[in-house]
Amino acid sequence: MASSTRSSDELLEAAVALIAESGLDGLTHAAVAARAGVSRATAYREFGDKDGLVSAVGRHEVAKMVAAAFTAIDITASASETVCAATVFALDYLRGHRAFNYLRMHEPGWLLGVAVAHEGARLNLVESVAAFAEPLVAAGDGAALALPPRQAAEVVVRTVLSHALIQDSSLGDEEVARTVARAVTR
Repeated sequence: MASSTRSSDELLEAAVALIAESGLDGLTHAAVAARAGVSRATAYREFGDKDGLVSAVGRHEVAKMVAAAFTAIDITASASETVCAATVFALDYLRGHRAFNYLRMHEPGWLLGVAVAHEGARLNLVESVAAFAEPLVAAGDGAALALPPRQAAEVVVRTVLSHALIQDSSLGDEEVARTVARAVTR
């Protein structure tokens, strides 16, 4: 997908809604196109194959989450406070995301697969989210980070993904956030 068009945005929103209802196994271009009110040819033209569609949905949803984080988090706070706030925000956001939760409950293997996918994969969840989150993590006092910003963002993402996928924990969100902040800041 080279650029966002009205039809691509409608297709992405339709795909997210379908994933939230029935997951990825049954996701088809025809179903997404019908839900968006466009032709199946439009869906194929926008995204190519199913992997292209799923990758576009992933990038779109990650971008929405990071944009929401930038509006919700005080990026002028200390690095530690920013990392804590980003961690808590991401945990809360993912718990409220219907498509993520459907996949977590019914197709966790798929989520794990994209979380660990590497070289040549269209979507690597950890790397993609870390790239989007890097400016957020570095927005405050970047000198207070104990790691380069991309690596600090990756620690946040891996921790959030772990706690979002496996929600039973003796740690509350604030404790998880403080632990992550201690790991990535001086």
